[in-house]
Amino acid sequence: MHPEAINVISSTQSVTIDILRSVNDDPIAWDQGVSADNLFLQRPYLSVLEQHPPKGLQFRYAIIRRGGEPIGVVYGQVLYFNGAESIRYQQASGPTACFFSTFGQFLRGLVARQVGFYSLVCGNLMLSGHHGFSFHEQTPDMTGLVDQAIRLMRKELEEEGFPVSILLLKDFNPEETKVMDGFRQHQFHSFYILPSMVMSLHPEWHNYNDYLADLSSKYRVRAKKARKILAKDVLRKTLSLEDIHAQQTEIHALYREIADDSGFNVITLEENYFEGMKAALGEDFIVQGYYREDKLIGFLSGVINHDGEFEAHFLGYDNRWNPVYKLYLNMLLDLIELGIAHRAKHIVFARTAEEIKSSVGAVAVDLTCYIRHRSSFTNRFIRPLLDYLNPVDDWTPRHPYKQVDQD
Repeated sequence: MHPEAINVISSTQSVTIDILRSVNDDPIAWDQGVSADNLFLQRPYLSVLEQHPPKGLQFRYAIIRRGGEPIGVVYGQVLYFNGAESIRYQQASGPTACFFSTFGQFLRGLVARQVGFYSLVCGNLMLSGHHGFSFHEQTPDMTGLVDQAIRLMRKELEEEGFPVSILLLKDFNPEETKVMDGFRQHQFHSFYILPSMVMSLHPEWHNYNDYLADLSSKYRVRAKKARKILAKDVLRKTLSLEDIHAQQTEIHALYREIADDSGFNVITLEENYFEGMKAALGEDFIVQGYYREDKLIGFLSGVINHDGEFEAHFLGYDNRWNPVYKLYLNMLLDLIELGIAHRAKHIVFARTAEEIKSSVGAVAVDLTCYIRHRSSFTNRFIRPLLDYLNPVDDWTPRHPYKQVDQD
């Protein structure tokens, strides 16, 4: 399949934007255009998503050239949202790493239960953070080029019979928003949903015990107790590719047990997703299993990104054993231990379950999103609605470290 080349002339110099349906349609140019510090925009990761796409998800890519040389790339995910199928009117009781699980709470007020529409997302619905475009350096017209690229993606999709109603750019850090607010000039409205929970790992932590030593007595005792309860009956094991292949049915069932317990479920992974990720990413993709009497009762997964971030990815567990063995708390502690072992700078725990994540040391970071409706008339009313639907933080931040006043 060959990329569809579309020429766009900027005010200063000729710019070419090529729209692709696969990241491998023009692999050399993509590799030249993307920065090396984000694994989630590299072809090995994106190729796995193409090979094992979540149900109903399509992909579009753009390579932006100036003077014939790639200067940046844009990544888009296309999803048909069906309110009747995706929204369940109950509070989510399980943790989830999916962006749309929390965005769904917004959509409950934005659309009726029966409404269906196509959305084009510049970014990754399966991750927390900005993973929608990459440029070699800050470019004065960067937001304009991204806007051009997603407009061209939308045009191609409409010609193929996929009328896109919503354009969404997701998850920009506070330090990025001054630059990214240029999207407002292109009729995007900024908003945020729930904070992402991010934990900084101290450089002086060389192992898990160093982390424990910095906790106050209250939280250190809690962590040790959780580990002791788990160790009594449960074996933790890092899973190899062969292990994941042999147990992918059990892994997928545990993932679905948590995902299906969400109040909003629009991303459904394929059964062989975890095997595909492990095969492509190798040591950068970690899966850890939890066994009771040789039976898998839970798992966690994480991705070591090139920029010093450790991304807590999808997890799953048998709800019957969570209160008995404090499985979820132990998984958070294990992710911290893994992050320290791999010398990560930060752990991205994503949204939801804010209070328990703050109790192990994560802090809330408000990520800015941008949204635009295809109808200019409808787009005028999105801003007041987003303000009205802005979520209220109803959780209590915890302060587990010694140097912070204790709650």
